[in-house]
Amino acid sequence: MRFLTCFLAIFIPAAAFAKPANIVLICADDLGWKDTGYNGSDFHETPNLDRMVKEGMVFHHAYAAAGNCAPSRASLHSGTYTPRHHVFAVGSTDRGPKPFQRLVPVPNKSGLAPSIITVADALKAAGYATGIFGKWHLDGKDGAAPGEQGFEVVFDSQKGGPNQRRDRPNDPKGIFSITRAAGDFMETSKAAGKPFFAFVAHHGIHSALEARPASLAKFKAKAPGKQHSDPLYAACLFDLDDGVGRLLARIRELGLAENTLVVFTSDNGGTQQSSQEPLRGNKGGYYEGGIREPFIAQWPAVIKAGSESQVPVHQVDLFPTFLAAAGAAAPADKVLDQGPYIRERSFSR
Repeated sequence: MRFLTCFLAIFIPAAAFAKPANIVLICADDLGWKDTGYNGSDFHETPNLDRMVKEGMVFHHAYAAAGNCAPSRASLHSGTYTPRHHVFAVGSTDRGPKPFQRLVPVPNKSGLAPSIITVADALKAAGYATGIFGKWHLDGKDGAAPGEQGFEVVFDSQKGGPNQRRDRPNDPKGIFSITRAAGDFMETSKAAGKPFFAFVAHHGIHSALEARPASLAKFKAKAPGKQHSDPLYAACLFDLDDGVGRLLARIRELGLAENTLVVFTSDNGGTQQSSQEPLRGNKGGYYEGGIREPFIAQWPAVIKAGSESQVPVHQVDLFPTFLAAAGAAAPADKVLDQGPYIRERSFSR
């Protein structure tokens, strides 16, 4: 994340890092750039994300490393682009009618290789408690489970996968059980006197869509917008947003807000169920609609409330940014595909 890495490296005095920051990364699944209230949806409501924008910094040009889940997440965790980790697609890259394939499909790996050092590995080595709550999606035959790739605590209430309809009215998509588990992890880490890295990886709003009955009723009663009008989609997003709000409230209740960096983003663009106009395209494509993401950072000790950035940022920027927030160096021989102009831009609080 080029702004924060530059900010941390240049403008924050060394004394500010006497205590490593806690780090919380909240990642939605298939949430498009235009889906959020703060980005102008005419039907969806995301009051907690809107509040994050007011209390932190919103990045207007943030990008995923890929147009769908697995390669995007592999880049996020490894800090490298797809040609390094070779996770290019979910499943096979050999797709579609052969007569229309213009290139020979590149061989694909089904998961993130255990030999690749992840951001969780690096932060664990720096003394952090590490936990993943929700979707991993990188443990195919070529990969490994998150417990083998740096995460000490692993919790997922949706073990059947994001496409499995759970039909739990009080916990659609496992949003609230994931949120509770992440909050308990933070509380335990605080009691142990350890900084923590919590990767809160929601299954929402990936299909199959689910929502609490009250949320669905709310949007069924609402007049449809010209761009967005699906009550179930809006209700699922509303519940996801509520999960974000509950997690932020838990951080405040634990007295951890001031020294906790919270980042919210998504793994790729919205599905064809939700228009991303004026952006072109959706999930699965590499036009703006498939890879441009909501992206908000909140850290009261460092980031000025209500600030904005037009600097392009990318998922691979998160690894070095989190290391900087931890006051930790990259592991020996670890390659990071960080942008080359990171120190050429100047910002101040």
